[in-house]
Amino acid sequence: MKELEDIETINDILEAENDLFLSAETAYGEAFKNVFEFNDLLSHSIKEVRPDAWVFILFLGQIKKHNMLALLSAVRLHHVQAMLKVRQVLEAGVNAAYGLVHPNKEDFVVEDNGVLTTPKALDNKRRKWLEDNHTDRSACIKNMKDSINKSCAHSSIVYAFNNFSMTDHTFHTPFFDNAAEHWVKTDLWMIGNITMALIDLFYGVNKEASLLTFEDDFIPRLKQLEQQNHKIKAEMEQHPRFKDLIPRGN
Repeated sequence: MKELEDIETINDILEAENDLFLSAETAYGEAFKNVFEFNDLLSHSIKEVRPDAWVFILFLGQIKKHNMLALLSAVRLHHVQAMLKVRQVLEAGVNAAYGLVHPNKEDFVVEDNGVLTTPKALDNKRRKWLEDNHTDRSACIKNMKDSINKSCAHSSIVYAFNNFSMTDHTFHTPFFDNAAEHWVKTDLWMIGNITMALIDLFYGVNKEASLLTFEDDFIPRLKQLEQQNHKIKAEMEQHPRFKDLIPRGN
């Protein structure tokens, strides 16, 4: 494979992205395996679904799609794209959880002169329900989404430097991010951590809804992946770049 900063043609990009994914487990180790296995659990944790869970399944499909795209974006060195996919996952997660106990299309969409719209008031209603009934998960989702909105949801000079370099008095604007290993591992850990939170949220909401039957090995698999996720975080916290972010005296 060519050096990433030298890649320009579509064919070179496609080949490079394929190689980046195939080498991701070797490059990022447990951080990659953990989020990959969380994605598998997301897709294979439910054994039976009652018809009234149709809204939940609708949004679960979105979560699975955008979660995998976030993973692919992270290892293919597209941080901003990964975070935009994560934002989709967070929003769909709220909708899925709400839809599990309120499977009414009127709570998600209205018809206005033959056009389907999704009013902000309904978004607020679903978020308020989550805040009132699952406070911790609501705060986690809100904080993460706010962080994405404030950082890389819009164009900024900070993230523009991810695709800029200068050597020999020449500017370079590579297609792939200038991403250090620990940055990618951080993205992977976060994607896995969010997946874990949503799976746990759905399991908790279903205790009220009783519309889903989870696989027999669901709880042991979730607990094992949770332990791995916490271990990865603890290892990342030892990185010098992470320590630089901790205020002195803490």
